[in-house]
Amino acid sequence: MNILYEDSALLFVDKPGDIVVQRGYDADEPVLFESVEGYVAEKGESAFLMQRLDRGTSGVIFFSKLSKINANLTRQFERKQIRKIYMAICNGRMRRQIVDAPLARVGPISFGVRSAGKRAITVIEPLASGPEASLVRVTLLTGRTHQIRSHCSAIGHPLVGDWLYGQRDATRPMLHAFSLSMRHPLTGEPLSVTSPVPADFLKEMAHRQIVPGTDGE
Repeated sequence: MNILYEDSALLFVDKPGDIVVQRGYDADEPVLFESVEGYVAEKGESAFLMQRLDRGTSGVIFFSKLSKINANLTRQFERKQIRKIYMAICNGRMRRQIVDAPLARVGPISFGVRSAGKRAITVIEPLASGPEASLVRVTLLTGRTHQIRSHCSAIGHPLVGDWLYGQRDATRPMLHAFSLSMRHPLTGEPLSVTSPVPADFLKEMAHRQIVPGTDGE
């Protein structure tokens, strides 16, 4: 478990792209939250799950260590005061755009754009492009399940490796939770934690001939 930041109230962890956050149907698979619980229990502390990332998504995720701050953190989520920025590799060459499209469940585990869904807003900014794929920075203005994956698919640029919304053309959906910013629930001071882009993500960029530093469209 790679710890990115820790104090008496919060624990930020760098999640690998091949582990679930919470226990599912497989009783034997490793679970990130259970590893976190074991780590803090050794110090006589508790852990509270405040957010989730999909199994295939890597990057920064945080946990509360004090029950008394959980209401503060929940309010920050509700008031859109917790800012999350992602890096993604999408199929095709992309332009900057804001996707404002409601999302609703359309299958057992999938979501799609539907007029009766909940409002979802995603800001997509291209950073670099290859012949057939783009590196983009994604900022969430809402926090819906599968928001990035379903929005990118809806505009015709599914994530590389996204077997649910696109094709299984990489080892996992190429989505990385790059940074998370909030107000510290005890001090009120700004807190921002980042996660380095992992090796498999960089390898996929090289495979797709996406060169950092080149302009996207």
